[in-house]
Amino acid sequence: MILGQPLTLSDNAAVPQVSAPTKGTQPGNADAHITVSVETSGKPEGINVDNFARDLNGRDRECSISPLALSRVFRGVAVATKTPDDVASPILQWILSFGKKVASDPDCQDHDDTLTFQPDEWYGATVDLAHVDSQQLARVAIGIAVLRERARRSQCATAADLAMVWGLVHGAVTHSMTTGPCFSVARSSQGFLAIPLCSLLKDGNIDELYRCHVWLPDGQRGNPDFAVHSHQAYAQSWILAGEGRDFQYAFEPVVSMTDATHAVYALSWTDNKNTSSTYKTHQTSSTVVNTGKLGRTTLTTGPALHTRDMSYYVPSGVFHSSEVAPDTLHATLFVFDSRRGFVKDAPVLGPKDSESSTQLRDPAGVTPAALANVVDAMRSWEILMEQGQQHSGRAEWEDALKAFNRALYLCESVPDFPNAVRHKHQVLGQLGNTNCRFGRYEQARDILEKALAEMEPDSPERIEFSGELGVIYRHMNRLEDAKRVFEDQYNTAKRLSNERAQCRAVGNLGMVNYQLAGRNGGPLLDLAIEQLTERVTSVRRLKAALDGRSSDPSQRHSFNIFTTWEMVGLSRLSLCYTARGDRKQAIMAASEGAELAKNSMDPTVIAMSRFFYGRALLLDGQRQEALTQFSSTHGCTPTIALCKEPSEEHRSYLAELVDAGADIDTVDEQGYKALDYAVFNGDTATEMLVLAGLRLQSDGDVKVKVAKRQREAKLRKGYRELFQDKLRPVLLSSSCNKNALQDIRRVYADVLATDMEKAGLFDVLKFVRFTDFLSFGKIPGSGDTLPGSNDPLVQRFRPNSQNDSQPSNTAEFVIFLYRWINKGSATARDTPNDSNNKQYKRMVNAIENFLRLHPSVGREKLGTWINHACVDQDDPAPGISALPMIIAPCSALISLVDDAYHTRAWCSVEVMMVRTLRKSYNLHMWYEHVPSESGEGTLREGPMDLQIVMRDKELTNASDRAKVLFLERQSKLLG
Repeated sequence: MILGQPLTLSDNAAVPQVSAPTKGTQPGNADAHITVSVETSGKPEGINVDNFARDLNGRDRECSISPLALSRVFRGVAVATKTPDDVASPILQWILSFGKKVASDPDCQDHDDTLTFQPDEWYGATVDLAHVDSQQLARVAIGIAVLRERARRSQCATAADLAMVWGLVHGAVTHSMTTGPCFSVARSSQGFLAIPLCSLLKDGNIDELYRCHVWLPDGQRGNPDFAVHSHQAYAQSWILAGEGRDFQYAFEPVVSMTDATHAVYALSWTDNKNTSSTYKTHQTSSTVVNTGKLGRTTLTTGPALHTRDMSYYVPSGVFHSSEVAPDTLHATLFVFDSRRGFVKDAPVLGPKDSESSTQLRDPAGVTPAALANVVDAMRSWEILMEQGQQHSGRAEWEDALKAFNRALYLCESVPDFPNAVRHKHQVLGQLGNTNCRFGRYEQARDILEKALAEMEPDSPERIEFSGELGVIYRHMNRLEDAKRVFEDQYNTAKRLSNERAQCRAVGNLGMVNYQLAGRNGGPLLDLAIEQLTERVTSVRRLKAALDGRSSDPSQRHSFNIFTTWEMVGLSRLSLCYTARGDRKQAIMAASEGAELAKNSMDPTVIAMSRFFYGRALLLDGQRQEALTQFSSTHGCTPTIALCKEPSEEHRSYLAELVDAGADIDTVDEQGYKALDYAVFNGDTATEMLVLAGLRLQSDGDVKVKVAKRQREAKLRKGYRELFQDKLRPVLLSSSCNKNALQDIRRVYADVLATDMEKAGLFDVLKFVRFTDFLSFGKIPGSGDTLPGSNDPLVQRFRPNSQNDSQPSNTAEFVIFLYRWINKGSATARDTPNDSNNKQYKRMVNAIENFLRLHPSVGREKLGTWINHACVDQDDPAPGISALPMIIAPCSALISLVDDAYHTRAWCSVEVMMVRTLRKSYNLHMWYEHVPSESGEGTLREGPMDLQIVMRDKELTNASDRAKVLFLERQSKLLG
């Protein structure tokens, strides 16, 4: 590995045969009124423009585009962007000649004049255009052509289509053009800002017109008196971000002013030349004038809610209006298509007693790049929040944390993020809930208390967050605080007629009163039963208003949530009935709850329902039937579910499971066991209960076995905390932090200097200076010294922040990833080299090639990480455990590949780690050193699309399988 300063990807471009990935284009308008820069590190996966061709492969091949169709769209792009003829002509020529070029290829099987090509083929060919401006314009045309072809063939544009099209549009609009083309922004009379993308007119009328429409959260929504309007051409919108509502109306002409609701207004447009009813692409204003005709409108459709990735259309001549909340961002890709419908007379409706109204097109300083970036930020935020909620629904809490933390990063780092405070609060609510489900109650409490202090008293979010905070207090055994919060939540929800929040609050009140009844006795148990019964009755009423099989995903989502609430209410009632001595009723309630939970996507919900049912059976003397509910051969068990959220209540249940002989050692869907969760949560009492259960269920040398299991769980906890809590936040900030790699090294060193438990599990960062490596003449061992002295060859990295007597030894670092090729016989150790010094020579050759590619790196400051030297060979465990953390601080990694390299599990772990880092943050370089017949070798870029199936990889020690599978998962979460 090379450890050191971040090296730009432009350095990688020098590598023969492989081009470096292109980083997301940033806006050139530094003085934009809305200055937004969305960094790739804050975006969800899968929407990078450079993945366009790769993502299209394997999808349906029906969206082919002919050169004639693309040339038509490009002509419209040229008009919309005012592209000079000397720039547009070569692009048109390239488009029209592309088909002939392919047809002349002897490998081409189709020489028909009607050749069509897939979007990925067109996209890949844009690199043939000489200037990047031309490439960006051609890509916009390709994106629009995809939407056009889908619509013309009556095919729905998928979410993947829309993501790719938006990626192309966003890349072009935020690109700083230098050859003359220019995107523009205009304010519509309906309040949105429009970026023309493709404009084709015919006889003074719209033929095809594509635009990006953006309603900013600035309160500007146009004059509501003129909201109802019609269009000459058929209109279709594809939603990019935010919520909007559409209303459609029937219009009946009337004579009487009394009968009329509106007057009919004629529309005209003004550019720098004239004013007329002829449509103009680049307008300065539009004016509507009262014609004196009257009519009455009747709502026929709406409000129809439209959200991201949905599409809707408005037929030509149909009156409609759009509604977007004044504090909300909403963005669409929009088309007028006269070929799917056109009417000459498409008026606007307005007040009966007004004469005219004019809307200036001035965007008030908002630039196209700034507008596109703010849309991209909001779209990315929505995608991340949706991903996090989907993971939460499946109890995939690590993945949920990753998504929510990325969403939070967007809110906090993107300048002028729309409604940043409100959206940040929404993320904090999810992070509080997720940390609670992890048993990290202090973090969850701090997150929610901070958010609540900033919220309006009666906001819906505040009511919901209060309930989450009460749950945390209950788990922390602060029952009186929990009761106070739940009572406040219940009373506020009741005052605001918020039945959903009221339902949840009364159930939580019932549970806290049940716990207080156990502590204090008295009439609280009857009150708890009354409140939990109200919870079940209320949630059934909420469910009755929904259709669980509805095509509306939000309705299905609410139905599933209410089903879970019903299950929880019934399960808690079973506890109360048991406490009252009514065992049969307890079994009946718990059984009904377990049945409801069977269709849940959340394995923790299923496990808890089985626990409550099994407990009711156990206390009724049905031990064998209870054990059936408590145990499972795979997936989340009641034991695991209780360890995820430790509390005094849950520990009492866990003790019952241990005494009953429930399985303690099952692996869940995330690869974790009960002990992993107990250790990760830091709840010593829960950990001791699990260890006691393991001792009861182990044989042989129980003490050694259990101690090993405990150490492995602590190691996994260390990985999770170092990766997710320490290193990943630094990586997320890397796009705007040129010292990110130094910060990663410093953070890692500081953790080991202050956390003794982690210092015992993971080794510090070490290295061998390249100049010392050269003079040593072979791969050194961990105990070797510098020639001619007793000074150790291997040095420890010392950050400036650790104030000791020795100065910082910051250097550039390279890590070598390689196989040990000399297998020791009998009791002899394996070694990395052979008798010909093969691996050492390859390392030297690789570094020399690397230095030629990167002349700015000085060999005197270059350090190398080689496992044989930097891992203590007499006590290798801490060094081996540290390897995944050592990769993150390195500028470059070099794999010494051979025929067996990618078959090895540990090599594959290393490859997965560096590939994730490079894809996600563009900080690291990865090369493969390939031996040549001459005995030297060459460097090539590491294969970013390499498919790795870890379970198929080879291991020397089969016992390492669980560890490499765990690290495979952690490497994915690091992205």
